[in-house]
Amino acid sequence: MVQSDECYCGIKALTVGRGESVRAKITTTIEEALLNQAKVLAKQEGLSGANAIIERALELYFTSIQSEVWEKSLPSGWIKKLVLKGDSILYENIKCRKAMENCRPDDYTPESLKAKGWKKV
Repeated sequence: MVQSDECYCGIKALTVGRGESVRAKITTTIEEALLNQAKVLAKQEGLSGANAIIERALELYFTSIQSEVWEKSLPSGWIKKLVLKGDSILYENIKCRKAMENCRPDDYTPESLKAKGWKKV
């Protein structure tokens, strides 16, 4: 299925159906440094190209704007956190949060963190 649609911004887009999803071919400008970062990350993750990273970023953006995050600091030092997302609520108790500076990067590689029991989520 191929069709031409007029986008809300007045740009002509050619859409090509792939299975159940419809893809739109667009032409845009993006900051070169961001594009280069997307290309490098796509290559590292074995993806087809920068478009895959850009699509993931857009999906993450649209997912995150649909949620609200509320935090309350308690005198004990604990932080209570609520993430309101549609019909679900995520409730967290955080003992502490701190930003570390002057840390050793070798201690925070994926391999090093996994060896210490950390899990990437």
